[in-house]
Amino acid sequence: MSFSRSLKEKAIKVWEDGYNHPFVQELGAGTLDKEKFKFYLLQDYLYLLEYAKVFAMAMVKADDEKMLSNLSSITKSIFVDEMEVHRIYMKEFGITEDEVANVKASLFNRTYTANMLATAQKGDLAETLATVFPCAWTYCDYGKRLKEQYKNNLEDNFYKSWIETYAGYEFEESFEWFYDAIDELVKNKTDKEKRKIEEIFISSVEFEYMFWEMAYNKEMSYKK
Repeated sequence: MSFSRSLKEKAIKVWEDGYNHPFVQELGAGTLDKEKFKFYLLQDYLYLLEYAKVFAMAMVKADDEKMLSNLSSITKSIFVDEMEVHRIYMKEFGITEDEVANVKASLFNRTYTANMLATAQKGDLAETLATVFPCAWTYCDYGKRLKEQYKNNLEDNFYKSWIETYAGYEFEESFEWFYDAIDELVKNKTDKEKRKIEEIFISSVEFEYMFWEMAYNKEMSYKK
């Protein structure tokens, strides 16, 4: 197994805990409280804006046309494909432009995005890719598994378009190049440098879990 593909196994416990989180499972079953999804939707909208900045920072570190093209394509995918899902649901919820403009990022959201941006600022291209990789990879994996697990009830599921977006070929294709790119970037790295990349990846998988937890509990900050 290549280095990039082995990363999932390094974070497998929290990866599976994320899939089995009530937010994810109830979303798949179509039973998730819509207010919880609305909270998630607005927080994820803010998250994606910061997420896109990490790819912009990665472009500065890239030194070949193929990498620049891939980074540019995924940034476009964030604003065109993923944001379109948000716009559809925002319309369903009657969320106004003022609401979107005035929403505040939760403490957990800010911590996650600040960690990604700091990694991108201080690290090299391999570390930058490692910090954003779990977002796309977990969503693709979870989307596919939810689509299969809940296939008998998907047509009546309010969250069908969310599941199908992340389970779809187009979304997977948008980040498949990550595997070969990371493998190429770590070819000459020491074991210590590789362990650092693994730790960066695992941290972002943990942040993904915390994001589901935050949304499920509609938490803006810590509990007293």
